[in-house]
Amino acid sequence: MEEPQLQEQGPTLRSIGDSMKGKIVLVTGANRGIGKAFVESFLEHGASKVYAASRSIESVKQAFGEDRICSIEDSKGDRSTIDGGFVVPIRLDMSDPELIRGVATVATDVDIVINNAGVLTRTGPLEGESSIENLRHEMEVNVYGFMRLAQAFAPVLEQRNGKGLFVQINSVASMRCVAPEVTTYSASKAASFSVTQALRLELQARGVHVISIHPGPILTDMISDLPALAAVAPPASIVAESLINSITTTSPGNLPPFLIFPDNKAKGLGKVYQSFANIVIEKGNAYGEE
Repeated sequence: MEEPQLQEQGPTLRSIGDSMKGKIVLVTGANRGIGKAFVESFLEHGASKVYAASRSIESVKQAFGEDRICSIEDSKGDRSTIDGGFVVPIRLDMSDPELIRGVATVATDVDIVINNAGVLTRTGPLEGESSIENLRHEMEVNVYGFMRLAQAFAPVLEQRNGKGLFVQINSVASMRCVAPEVTTYSASKAASFSVTQALRLELQARGVHVISIHPGPILTDMISDLPALAAVAPPASIVAESLINSITTTSPGNLPPFLIFPDNKAKGLGKVYQSFANIVIEKGNAYGEE
């Protein structure tokens, strides 16, 4: 997909830059899996601070070790003596609106927000009330929580002089339900992708970039009980590195791509999706008219 050009109307979107050095990042669901990989990759690429949001502060401390951990209070001071970036654990439950708003009042210095937190239940459409209840839970976290996070951080990212970035971790399941047992998860991710497309239009007009990442099966706890799939799934680091690579290799004067398909299975879907995306998403031609 061709790199989208910088927009002229509204606040100017600027190239994010070819380096992550000095960036301040917030990652949700940061204590394990893809979220943990994002924290590690951004630190390796020079980020000065990563807010690692999770329902459990202790799990974040265990994931990254005490030598990298810094409290919220201490993180606001002079940390120039620390070799490399540091991790700031912050409690966040994506089903709790007050906690979401509270995080945005604390992490007021972020350049990049990555919403990775999500839930998956293996539920088909005909499993009675459990289908409805599981879908309700997944929508609460995967869609409503995502929207609340975007609402809370939009004003923060607007202050980044056209270089603010909101990243939503969607899924190949947002484009295709691959099996009945992931019906409710796919439905919630399809909804979150629709929200991401609208969010891109709204935030672009306010000088904020939006990126939607669509991984295929990745080696995380979500597929740990599926040995055949886990045996061939790539590591979580592939998702984090795909984002950083997309940002840092974007040509000057261009925006990073809106859609990222990080792994081979995802790239296969992305390839067939590309013509649709070019017409309907990039050009805004909702009906594909000539």
